[in-house]
Amino acid sequence: MKLQVIVSGDGWVLDKHGEMLAGAFGGDLRKHPKEMPNDGITYLMNYAQGRKLELFDCYGKVVSMLTHHEPRMNDTWHNACKLSDALVPMSDTTRASITEVKSGAIVQTIPLPVPDYITKRKPRIGIAGIRNPANEHRKGWDLVDRLRADHPEYDITVTGGNLSESDMLAWYRSLDLYLCPSRYEGGPMGVIEAVAMGIDIVAPRGVGWCDDIKAYFEPHYSAFTPGDYDSMETAVMMEAADGYEHDLTTTSDYIESHRRLFDSLI
Repeated sequence: MKLQVIVSGDGWVLDKHGEMLAGAFGGDLRKHPKEMPNDGITYLMNYAQGRKLELFDCYGKVVSMLTHHEPRMNDTWHNACKLSDALVPMSDTTRASITEVKSGAIVQTIPLPVPDYITKRKPRIGIAGIRNPANEHRKGWDLVDRLRADHPEYDITVTGGNLSESDMLAWYRSLDLYLCPSRYEGGPMGVIEAVAMGIDIVAPRGVGWCDDIKAYFEPHYSAFTPGDYDSMETAVMMEAADGYEHDLTTTSDYIESHRRLFDSLI
């Protein structure tokens, strides 16, 4: 298959996706299209439709990828869509806005993929606290050490001190699971903060106010006898895996969706 992917050339994220498609299919990445054979494909990334494209019949099969309907681009955008053999709206909302633009064209919604560095990251388990010799046993740092040694497939992170409000929110949002490994506590604040952020929790029974919070947030809570670390370790692994998002659109999904689309055109 002969393919050329036309990008805006402004370095925006869609240029990167164009580069990814060209690389996956052995195509050419260009800012302006060149003549193509009848069974070749010219893929116009969003905003590439804004150029004055003459003689569409010289470009083989034409595919227009669209992130949104932008009124200021109506004339050139509509013209490109009408001349395209297939349209790729990035979302169902965009798809609804183009139903009258081109009747009879192949229309396939292909969301942009979440970058591999996100989808391939390790599930993240958080522990809030400052470690020191005086609290080693009480705070259950032995469980944290064991989890890190036995489960390198997980990212186990500790706040390690006071955070600003914005940093604290960012830290909690990065978690798939919050762990309270303590054997006894006056609080702890971390459990309340994790509940407030809607994060699943593994915590011990009868420690501080953990039981009181658990009564209100049962679906997101796994509780164990303080120091029952064999059970807690198993629960941490199971909960972290269950809470981790696996259904994101990945790069491979994105490429395969385009492969099916291209195959349907040639």
